Amino acid sequence: MTYSTTAQLRVSNVDGIAHDFETFAQAEFLAGGALSASMRQIVMGGDWAGMVAVILHWETIDAAMTGHTINSSPKIAESMAKHGAQIIGRSLGTILCEVGTPEGPYGSMITISGQEVPPAELQEVMDYNWSLMSGNGVNGIRQSKIIAGGDRTGLFSAGTFCESLDGLMENSAKMFSDPTVQANMAKHNNQLVSRVMFRTLVA
Repeated sequence: MTYSTTAQLRVSNVDGIAHDFETFAQAEFLAGGALSASMRQIVMGGDWAGMVAVILHWETIDAAMTGHTINSSPKIAESMAKHGAQIIGRSLGTILCEVGTPEGPYGSMITISGQEVPPAELQEVMDYNWSLMSGNGVNGIRQSKIIAGGDRTGLFSAGTFCESLDGLMENSAKMFSDPTVQANMAKHNNQLVSRVMFRTLVA
Protein backbone atom coordinates (compact mmCIF):
# COMPACT_ATOMS: atom_id res chain seq x y z
CA MET A 1 0.00 0.00 0.00
CA THR A 2 1.20 3.50 -0.82
CA TYR A 3 0.48 6.51 1.38
CA SER A 4 0.31 10.15 0.36
CA THR A 5 0.96 13.22 2.49
CA THR A 6 -0.09 16.70 1.45
CA ALA A 7 1.33 19.76 3.18
CA GLN A 8 -0.67 22.93 2.50
CA LEU A 9 1.32 26.15 2.41
CA ARG A 10 0.55 29.83 2.09
CA VAL A 11 3.44 31.35 0.11
CA SER A 12 4.35 34.95 -0.73
CA ASN A 13 6.79 34.09 -3.53
CA VAL A 14 5.42 31.03 -5.34
CA ASP A 15 7.97 31.12 -8.18
CA GLY A 16 10.82 31.30 -5.66
CA ILE A 17 9.63 28.39 -3.53
CA ALA A 18 8.98 26.28 -6.66
CA HIS A 19 12.51 27.01 -7.91
CA ASP A 20 14.05 25.92 -4.60
CA PHE A 21 11.86 22.82 -4.46
CA GLU A 22 13.02 21.76 -7.92
CA THR A 23 16.65 22.73 -7.25
CA PHE A 24 17.23 20.96 -3.94
CA ALA A 25 14.21 20.31 -1.68
CA GLN A 26 12.67 17.64 -3.91
CA ALA A 27 15.94 15.68 -3.81
CA GLU A 28 16.06 15.98 -0.01
CA PHE A 29 12.60 14.44 0.33
CA LEU A 30 13.52 11.60 -2.03
CA ALA A 31 16.75 10.99 -0.14
CA GLY A 32 14.66 10.91 3.05
CA GLY A 33 12.59 8.00 1.80
CA ALA A 34 9.77 9.56 -0.24
CA LEU A 35 8.83 7.56 -3.33
CA SER A 36 7.90 10.76 -5.17
CA ALA A 37 7.74 14.48 -4.41
CA SER A 38 5.77 17.11 -6.31
CA MET A 39 4.49 20.65 -5.83
CA ARG A 40 1.19 21.99 -7.11
CA GLN A 41 -0.82 25.18 -6.66
CA ILE A 42 -4.59 25.45 -6.30
CA VAL A 43 -5.81 28.18 -8.65
CA MET A 44 -9.60 27.75 -8.37
CA GLY A 45 -10.93 26.48 -5.06
CA GLY A 46 -12.72 28.96 -2.84
CA ASP A 47 -10.75 29.62 0.36
CA TRP A 48 -8.01 27.29 -0.89
CA ALA A 49 -7.23 29.43 -3.97
CA GLY A 50 -3.55 30.27 -4.17
CA MET A 51 -2.50 27.57 -1.72
CA VAL A 52 0.62 25.56 -2.57
CA ALA A 53 0.63 21.81 -1.88
CA VAL A 54 3.69 19.61 -1.42
CA ILE A 55 2.62 16.03 -2.17
CA LEU A 56 4.82 13.14 -1.10
CA HIS A 57 4.28 9.39 -1.54
CA TRP A 58 5.58 6.87 1.01
CA GLU A 59 5.69 3.11 1.50
CA THR A 60 4.51 3.31 5.13
CA ILE A 61 2.96 5.77 7.57
CA ASP A 62 6.06 5.50 9.76
CA ALA A 63 8.20 6.59 6.81
CA ALA A 64 5.90 9.55 6.25
CA MET A 65 6.09 10.58 9.90
CA THR A 66 9.89 10.38 9.91
CA GLY A 67 10.33 11.94 6.47
CA HIS A 68 8.47 15.13 7.32
CA THR A 69 11.22 16.14 9.75
CA ILE A 70 13.10 17.14 6.58
CA ASN A 71 11.01 20.33 6.65
CA SER A 72 13.21 21.49 9.52
CA SER A 73 16.48 21.03 7.62
CA PRO A 74 18.41 24.33 7.59
CA LYS A 75 18.29 24.74 3.81
CA ILE A 76 14.54 24.10 3.50
CA ALA A 77 13.79 26.24 6.57
CA GLU A 78 15.82 29.08 5.05
CA SER A 79 13.97 28.76 1.74
CA MET A 80 10.58 28.84 3.45
CA ALA A 81 11.50 31.93 5.44
CA LYS A 82 12.97 33.67 2.38
CA HIS A 83 9.85 33.11 0.27
CA GLY A 84 7.27 33.71 2.99
CA ALA A 85 6.07 30.10 3.15
CA GLN A 86 4.04 28.86 6.10
CA ILE A 87 2.63 25.36 6.56
CA ILE A 88 -1.03 25.69 7.55
CA GLY A 89 -2.09 22.05 7.33
CA ARG A 90 -1.02 18.50 6.53
CA SER A 91 -3.08 15.44 5.69
CA LEU A 92 -2.44 11.74 5.18
CA GLY A 93 -4.17 9.52 2.67
CA THR A 94 -3.89 6.04 1.27
CA ILE A 95 -3.82 5.56 -2.51
CA LEU A 96 -6.59 3.15 -3.53
CA CYS A 97 -6.46 3.04 -7.32
CA GLU A 98 -4.90 4.64 -10.39
CA VAL A 99 -5.94 4.59 -14.04
CA GLY A 100 -4.09 6.11 -16.96
CA THR A 101 -1.05 8.21 -16.09
CA PRO A 102 -1.85 10.60 -13.22
CA GLU A 103 0.50 13.40 -14.25
CA GLY A 104 0.06 16.61 -16.19
CA PRO A 105 0.39 20.39 -16.08
CA TYR A 106 -3.17 20.87 -14.79
CA GLY A 107 -5.77 18.96 -12.87
CA SER A 108 -8.91 18.78 -10.80
CA MET A 109 -9.29 17.29 -7.33
CA ILE A 110 -12.75 16.33 -6.17
CA THR A 111 -13.64 15.22 -2.66
CA ILE A 112 -16.41 12.66 -2.29
CA SER A 113 -18.28 11.12 0.63
CA GLY A 114 -19.49 7.54 0.55
CA GLN A 115 -18.89 3.95 1.52
CA GLU A 116 -15.70 1.93 1.26
CA VAL A 117 -15.64 -0.20 -1.91
CA PRO A 118 -13.78 -3.55 -2.07
CA PRO A 119 -10.56 -3.26 -4.13
CA ALA A 120 -11.67 -5.51 -7.02
CA GLU A 121 -14.99 -3.69 -7.36
CA LEU A 122 -13.29 -0.31 -7.11
CA GLN A 123 -10.95 -1.25 -9.95
CA GLU A 124 -13.93 -2.22 -12.12
CA VAL A 125 -15.68 1.07 -11.32
CA MET A 126 -12.54 3.10 -12.05
CA ASP A 127 -11.89 1.25 -15.30
CA TYR A 128 -15.43 2.06 -16.44
CA ASN A 129 -15.11 5.70 -15.35
CA TRP A 130 -11.81 5.89 -17.21
CA SER A 131 -13.48 4.69 -20.41
CA LEU A 132 -15.54 7.89 -20.22
CA MET A 133 -12.86 10.24 -18.87
CA SER A 134 -9.87 9.29 -21.04
CA GLY A 135 -8.92 11.28 -24.12
CA ASN A 136 -9.51 14.96 -24.84
CA GLY A 137 -6.27 15.81 -23.03
CA VAL A 138 -7.07 13.85 -19.86
CA ASN A 139 -4.08 11.77 -18.73
CA GLY A 140 -5.08 9.81 -15.63
CA ILE A 141 -6.90 9.60 -12.30
CA ARG A 142 -5.66 8.75 -8.81
CA GLN A 143 -8.20 7.90 -6.11
CA SER A 144 -7.32 8.04 -2.42
CA LYS A 145 -8.96 7.90 0.99
CA ILE A 146 -8.17 10.59 3.55
CA ILE A 147 -7.23 8.83 6.79
CA ALA A 148 -5.93 11.81 8.79
CA GLY A 149 -7.18 15.15 7.55
CA GLY A 150 -9.13 16.94 10.26
CA ASP A 151 -12.79 17.34 9.32
CA ARG A 152 -12.14 15.69 5.92
CA THR A 153 -11.06 12.38 7.50
CA GLY A 154 -12.92 9.46 5.95
CA LEU A 155 -13.68 11.26 2.69
CA PHE A 156 -12.38 10.09 -0.68
CA SER A 157 -10.45 12.19 -3.19
CA ALA A 158 -10.01 11.76 -6.93
CA GLY A 159 -7.27 13.73 -8.64
CA THR A 160 -7.60 13.92 -12.43
CA PHE A 161 -4.52 15.12 -14.33
CA CYS A 162 -4.70 16.68 -17.77
CA GLU A 163 -3.28 18.87 -20.51
CA SER A 164 -6.52 20.88 -20.74
CA LEU A 165 -9.06 21.65 -18.03
CA ASP A 166 -11.65 22.40 -20.73
CA GLY A 167 -11.24 18.85 -22.00
CA LEU A 168 -11.35 17.49 -18.46
CA MET A 169 -14.60 19.28 -17.64
CA GLU A 170 -16.19 18.17 -20.93
CA ASN A 171 -15.32 14.54 -20.15
CA SER A 172 -16.41 14.96 -16.53
CA ALA A 173 -19.87 16.17 -17.55
CA LYS A 174 -20.19 13.13 -19.81
CA MET A 175 -19.09 10.77 -17.05
CA PHE A 176 -21.35 12.13 -14.29
CA SER A 177 -24.39 12.02 -16.59
CA ASP A 178 -23.78 8.37 -17.51
CA PRO A 179 -26.49 6.01 -16.11
CA THR A 180 -23.98 3.37 -14.98
CA VAL A 181 -21.87 5.96 -13.15
CA GLN A 182 -24.98 7.38 -11.49
CA ALA A 183 -26.06 3.88 -10.43
CA ASN A 184 -22.62 3.14 -8.95
CA MET A 185 -22.63 6.45 -7.06
CA ALA A 186 -26.09 5.71 -5.64
CA LYS A 187 -25.03 2.18 -4.66
CA HIS A 188 -22.05 3.51 -2.68
CA ASN A 189 -23.84 6.62 -1.36
CA ASN A 190 -21.37 8.92 -3.12
CA GLN A 191 -21.90 12.66 -2.88
CA LEU A 192 -19.64 15.35 -4.33
CA VAL A 193 -18.30 17.50 -1.46
CA SER A 194 -15.89 19.88 -3.19
CA ARG A 195 -13.70 20.51 -6.22
CA VAL A 196 -10.48 22.47 -6.72
CA MET A 197 -8.44 23.06 -9.88
CA PHE A 198 -4.67 23.16 -9.74
CA ARG A 199 -1.55 23.66 -11.79
CA THR A 200 1.66 21.65 -11.46
CA LEU A 201 4.66 23.66 -10.31
CA VAL A 202 7.17 20.80 -10.02
CA ALA A 203 6.35 17.23 -11.07
